[in-house]
Amino acid sequence: MIFFLYFLKNNRPDSRFAISVNRKIGNSVQRNFIKRKMKEWFRLNRFLLADRFDLWISMKKPFTRRDAAQIESLFLDALVKIQYK
Repeated sequence: MIFFLYFLKNNRPDSRFAISVNRKIGNSVQRNFIKRKMKEWFRLNRFLLADRFDLWISMKKPFTRRDAAQIESLFLDALVKIQYK
């Protein structure tokens, strides 16, 4: 498992997004890279959520620039599947 995604429907005007990356995952440069990428993917694809949710991602393993496309597709699949829960 690369990450865990927790979600809860909210009554706010917009969806909210939070990410936590443990200190055991790489150095600060790598952790900040992971946070920036995940936030950007959410910002660009929030339209996939028809309803409003509070989302929290807990990263369990690091990923590199080479793996970013694969992780992005996993993240987008998770966003789509939220609608059916």
